[in-house]
Amino acid sequence: MTLFNRTALGLIGAFLLTPASHAGTVYIPQRGEWMWDTWVMQEGEEYHLFHLSKDGGIGRAVSKDLIHWKQLPMIRNLAKPGDWDEKGMLLTGSTVKHDGRYYLSYGSKHPEPLGYLVSDDLKTWSRLGDPVLPSRLPYAQDWRDLSNYWDSQANLWHGCLCARYKGMPCVGHVSSPDLVRWTHHEPFFTSEPYTRDNNGFVEFEVPEMFELGGKHYIVFSSIRSRKNFTSGREDASGTWYLVADRKEGPYSVPNNPLLMGTGMGRIDHYVGRTILRNGKRVMYCQNWGPYSGVNWSTPKLVHASDSHDLSLKYWPELDVLKKEKLYSAASLRIKTDADKQNQIHDIDKLTASDFMLTCDLDAAKAASCTITWRSALPLSPPNSEKTPTYGLKVEPKDGCFSLVQVVPSLHFGGNTYQSYINDRYKNKFLCSSGKLQIRIMVRHNRSEVYANDIWLFNIGPRDMLPKGGFSIISEKGEVNISNLEIFALAELKS
Repeated sequence: MTLFNRTALGLIGAFLLTPASHAGTVYIPQRGEWMWDTWVMQEGEEYHLFHLSKDGGIGRAVSKDLIHWKQLPMIRNLAKPGDWDEKGMLLTGSTVKHDGRYYLSYGSKHPEPLGYLVSDDLKTWSRLGDPVLPSRLPYAQDWRDLSNYWDSQANLWHGCLCARYKGMPCVGHVSSPDLVRWTHHEPFFTSEPYTRDNNGFVEFEVPEMFELGGKHYIVFSSIRSRKNFTSGREDASGTWYLVADRKEGPYSVPNNPLLMGTGMGRIDHYVGRTILRNGKRVMYCQNWGPYSGVNWSTPKLVHASDSHDLSLKYWPELDVLKKEKLYSAASLRIKTDADKQNQIHDIDKLTASDFMLTCDLDAAKAASCTITWRSALPLSPPNSEKTPTYGLKVEPKDGCFSLVQVVPSLHFGGNTYQSYINDRYKNKFLCSSGKLQIRIMVRHNRSEVYANDIWLFNIGPRDMLPKGGFSIISEKGEVNISNLEIFALAELKS
């Protein structure tokens, strides 16, 4: 993916704001460095984060746990005017180790070829010189986003990348014994012609391959491949996946191919990629949105079901972020009065900024339950009518989860509220019983939601209050909350 892909990303200038000195979701580069597409490689006990940045450079950070990061000096643009890559490293790459040296792949400008930076110590980098991987038949256009994988049996590197095959978007396939001499093969997967209702895709940005549970998967990102309805979301975009019995394919599109995405036409996170940590595969991505700057998200655990469908789950290592317990309650009962549509229960004398909330929710006897955070209490008119309040709305009968902006108001003396949907996810199997384990994690302007520890949302509303209280709303019935705990989250510094 390119840093300035205006066709796919629109007016990105509004999104690439230099972040303030705050902790962000997990990691935000400081000293005025911008973050765009990211990739991670492991070397010993350390994880090395690379990301596209401004001025054609590559930003860097290092961590031992994928949570606490230390920023490293940027790799500056090493090309000279007239070089094939004179504008620097502008297209997404990957970093691997071969024969004791580190190779960082990148592209510079469409439709030019791909090249490498090399290093002996992950500190000092130099250009390999000439480009090493041009686009050749059967491929043309969109030649970028190379990821490499070592095949120990064949003594070969296999690469997959974004490309076009006979005019159609595809996941290209190349191989090399040394990352310099390359052979072009038939693609791993080629899209059918795209419509909003079929399995076609506009492009396969930043493809990546891995094996899990005896199946082989390719994950990739696509913004413009929004579907009318897919994987429980309407008008969705994000990180998708393909599945196959063998690494070589054939790959197919599963029934629910959107692994990590947003609906309602939103683009809150992008470029989901994976890495192994303590024998578990986790997915990371970049967060972005208006006024937030771009940051590195909390990793999620990649889970394969018995039927080999993928989902994302809460990664237990994130428990290290929990600092002090702010509140706990063994049980809460919120029941709507006969003359009201909604009953609002405020958690008194509690405010928080960055927090993790967990609880057992039983909303089977209500039309819906909404849990709000960072609210200006009391969450009742007229105090709340002028203050933005966000929450998770669960509708058991419809099987819907929604992240909403809540506006309570008085109508003819009755207490009601309106919900403005930021994103909605429909899963009747997960939601229909009305009994769920809920986990909500909020840091800076990001709100992440899990149900039964299955990831649902990662959204950054631009006008969420920096600090506030908590409320629970029962609509037309009774809601029971048990084992409620709210923890403050530790500050993360880079």
